[in-house]
Amino acid sequence: MIEKLRSEDINELLELYKELMQYSNTEEQAKKIYNEMLKDDKYLVLVAKEKGKIVGSALAVCCMLLGYEGRNFLVIEDVIVKSEFRDLGIGSKLMKSIDEFAMKSNCGYSILVSKAYMKKAHEFYENLGFTEDVRGFKKYY
Repeated sequence: MIEKLRSEDINELLELYKELMQYSNTEEQAKKIYNEMLKDDKYLVLVAKEKGKIVGSALAVCCMLLGYEGRNFLVIEDVIVKSEFRDLGIGSKLMKSIDEFAMKSNCGYSILVSKAYMKKAHEFYENLGFTEDVRGFKKYY
């Protein structure tokens, strides 16, 4: 089941994030950030649950453009499915919900970045229609 993140799920989501990245936020810090996200309808944090437990998640942020016929674009980040739940369609369901959010938000396109070594993830994204072979850059502060 795909649903919006709830405050009571944040600790479990932080545990899932350990499979994706190193993070330093406490549950309290993450809840504060989440509460700010709730105030802005340009943010969407989704979780996938099996038997009431989080097994996947994705974040989408709708951004405005000055050009592109008044349309917006969507940035997708933190896409993750627990390793033992991959290849079951969970990632596709998360991304389908993100597509629906993008269309509702008048987005003309979406972008995401993926680390070069994540070849299986790249195949997944290509199968979902992410077609352009572009070079992405990420700068950390």
